[in-house]
Amino acid sequence: MITILISIYLILVVVMLFWALTDITFSKSLKQNRIWLWWITILVFPVLGPILYFQNKDRKTFNPKFRH
Repeated sequence: MITILISIYLILVVVMLFWALTDITFSKSLKQNRIWLWWITILVFPVLGPILYFQNKDRKTFNPKFRH
């Protein structure tokens, strides 16, 4: 039972890690020095790094302009 939980945890960590790294690599809103900083952060802290990145990344919000 414990090995199944550890396996699920490791799969989630690897998926988050690759998702964050690909998102950083193809991001057009980050400057080159920020990209390297996030890469290093995520590789040094593989669990906390992606969580911090997704919490702090720039989100494009839907803000329609209605005519009155």
